[in-house]
This record gives sequence, C-alpha cells and structure tokens, in this order.
Amino acid sequence: MKLLRRLPLPIFAVILTFAFMANVRGEDGKEDNGKPITFEDNVAAIFKKSCSVCHGDGKQEAGLNLANYAAVMKGSGGGEIVVAGRSSASRLIEVLRSTEEGERMPPDGERLSIEALSMISQWIDTGLRENAGSSVAAMRTLGFKAAPLVDGALGAVPTNLPAINPIETRRPYPLLALATSPRAPVVAASRYTAIELLTPSSRSPLGTIPFPEGEPLAITFSRSGRLLLVAGGKPVRSGAVVLFDVATGKRLATIGDEPDAIIAADISPDEKRVAIGCTSRLVKLYSTEDGSLQATIDKHTDWVTAVAFSPDGKYLATGDRIGNIHLWDGATGGVILPLSEHKKSVRALSWRSDSKVIASCGEDGTLVWWDVKDGWPLATKPDAHAGGVLDCRFGPQGELATCGRDGTVKLWSTDGMEKSKILLNELVSAEFQAPKGVRLLPIRVAMSSDSETVIIGDTGGELHTWKVP
Repeated sequence: MKLLRRLPLPIFAVILTFAFMANVRGEDGKEDNGKPITFEDNVAAIFKKSCSVCHGDGKQEAGLNLANYAAVMKGSGGGEIVVAGRSSASRLIEVLRSTEEGERMPPDGERLSIEALSMISQWIDTGLRENAGSSVAAMRTLGFKAAPLVDGALGAVPTNLPAINPIETRRPYPLLALATSPRAPVVAASRYTAIELLTPSSRSPLGTIPFPEGEPLAITFSRSGRLLLVAGGKPVRSGAVVLFDVATGKRLATIGDEPDAIIAADISPDEKRVAIGCTSRLVKLYSTEDGSLQATIDKHTDWVTAVAFSPDGKYLATGDRIGNIHLWDGATGGVILPLSEHKKSVRALSWRSDSKVIASCGEDGTLVWWDVKDGWPLATKPDAHAGGVLDCRFGPQGELATCGRDGTVKLWSTDGMEKSKILLNELVSAEFQAPKGVRLLPIRVAMSSDSETVIIGDTGGELHTWKVP
C-alpha cells in the first residue's frame, strides 16, 4: 500500500473511542472472549496477508513498513498513519476505505473485509495496544466538565471571535441548521463548514466559528446558554459532534466518531450527556466528561432525524424517517412509550419550557402537541402546512413557530390555535434575486429568548426575521 498524503488533524479534540462496526466486536475494544484487541494478536496477521508485498520488511512503498509495531507507529514518508483513539482521523483507515482510483488500498486484488476493517479501527480507537500486556497509547483529552446551571443567569454572548473566511460554494448553500440561545440575544446559523453567530433582531454579526468536520446539520445551545453544540460531518465518510464555548468560540470537546454525517443531536440540561441520531438507525448517549458511550438505543427502523432532551432532563425524545417517535428515560435511555401519529418523516421535535409537552412535525403536513405524561395528542393539525412541515420550535412563553413547504411561517398560540402567518416572499427584500434553479422555502425556524422575534432560514442560505405580531 502506498500512502499518498497525510491527513490533517484537528488540534482540539476530546477523543471518543468508538468503532464503526461495533456489532462485529465489542464496543469496549475487546474480542468476544474478553481479550483486548492488540497489534500482535489481531492486526499483524491482517497486514501480513494483505499488505506485506508492498509494505513489509523487504519493500516499503512510500516509506511505510507494516511488518512490525514500531514501524507502524513511525508511519510513512508523509507522517503518522494512525492516531490513538481516532480511526476516523487516521490516514490508514482513510485509504483502506477509499474507493478512488490511485488512493484505494490495496490498489489491486481483494479489498479488506468488513471484519478486518472493523478490527483495525477498533485497535486504533481503543489505544493502539502492541500486545495484551501493553498499556494504551496516550489519547488527548481536555477533560470537559459540566457547569452547574444557575437560575436566572444570563447566557454567554460572543466577544472578539477570530475572523475567518467562509468557504464559497458554487450554488447557494441552504441554511440547514438554526438555533437561538435560551438566555441571551444570540442566533447560530449554519454555513458551509462554519457557524455564523448574530443578534436576533438586527442580524448584526457577532462572529464565526469554523466547523472543519464538514456540513453542520444540527445546532443547539445548552440550557445554560454557555455551550453551542454542532453536529454534522461529511456524508458517508465521517460524523461528529463538537461542543464550543459560546463566548470565545473555543472547541471544548469532540464527541462521536461515525462513518456518516450526524443529522440529529442534543445536549442534556446538565451538560453531562450528548444524544445523537444516526443514519444507522441508532440513538447513542455519550458522556461529555470522558467521551464514553453510555447507552445505545436500537428501536428505530430508519434514519433517526430528530433528537431532543426535555428541559428538565427527565426525557429524551427521538423521531425517524418513517414517522416513528419514541420517548426514553433521559439518563439511561430506557424505553417509556411510543408517540404514534405521523405517517412520514419526522422533521423536528421541540419541548415546551415546562417539559410537560413536546411538539412534533413531519413531511405528512401534520403538527402535534403531545402530553408526555401518557402520550396523548393534546392537539393535532393534520394540514398545518400543505406539502409538509419542515420545522417547529417552541418559544419561551409556550408559543410555537413552524415553517413548511407551502412557503409560509406560522405562529401558534399556547392552546394550539393558529395565531398568525406570513409568506417567506414577504420577508425577502425587493432587491434579492432567487438563485437560478432554487425554490425559496423556509426550512428552519427559531425564536429569540425574549419571544419577540421569529428567525427563519431558507433554501437559498438567507436569514430572515419576523417581528412577532
């Protein structure tokens, strides 16, 4: 195998040990017999069988020798090929998984099996042990610690964030994720490989935070307002969740190591757990303090499209691409009850501030307010938006904002009645020209912490504000 280039690595990370094929081997990095996965017992034989012709003691293409542990740790002429705790950031795994001509390894002959790839990945993720008597290699950690939530405390506001130049895209990049701080006048909007922070009413820029992991697909603030969770990645390549300090933009933790972009995520009110929804149909709960996988939920039968902790942390709600919604214990992931009403993909879940009601919306056009005590639909609007509801978000006072494929944004009262609505076209300035081939739709909504402004993101990447009537 010839390693063509060295993969750049992020310098701020809390390393999470998770393999992309956990069903083949244990999630704790051990074989079924309880022994740790090591180079000598498990990995060396794979390299000898598939790689020794080009990367053995006799021949070392690109300066890489995979015949012994010390040589593997040394890497190739381009630098290190394995990073303890991060198989997704290891050049070795990148070329073994690649399908590109000239990069894929081995370049000829049979590819490594799924089991072999899983074994190598877990060996990396669990600390690169040389043998059963070896300790794990040093894995970087920043020791993230949750801060106690103080009632009435104001959330953080960004100050002096470093300027970055956002990556330009050939076509307008849709505003795929949007969130507002529950305790401060701050809006976070997704851009390609970055997060833009602004004020809700005037949309004045507060700074930009880079997200080199790829596309930000889910954004949320912690209940304290001091943390910003960003989830996403590179489709069918990698996915992760990153926690940022809102005030400084500093990366505090990187959680999750998925083989696909993460499309749904949330952080618990006490900031001690992160839940992610995966295209693998799994929901996973991680500790923010040590990155450990605390629970895996495998009830869903399709992509998990929405994940939301209740404000009191008692519940976790999840929805999927075929309309299923489940309510779980927020701490353990234990099942509580299903919420059955939607016939198509669940687009969003939003909790009312008292944790007694959760709203759901879907591509079937239906909007539902659920009593979580017994799963009863307190109010159901089967035609809330013609063609599908794309997002819903509770405001601090119990009002609900929604947007849909009919091009409208709506505000619903606390008793589930339509209060007011506005067409997206009415919010777009007269000078704005829609990009060619792009149908402008409102795809994300949020409400400011003072309940006075609805913020809307559209398919053309524009951000709009609507003063609550």
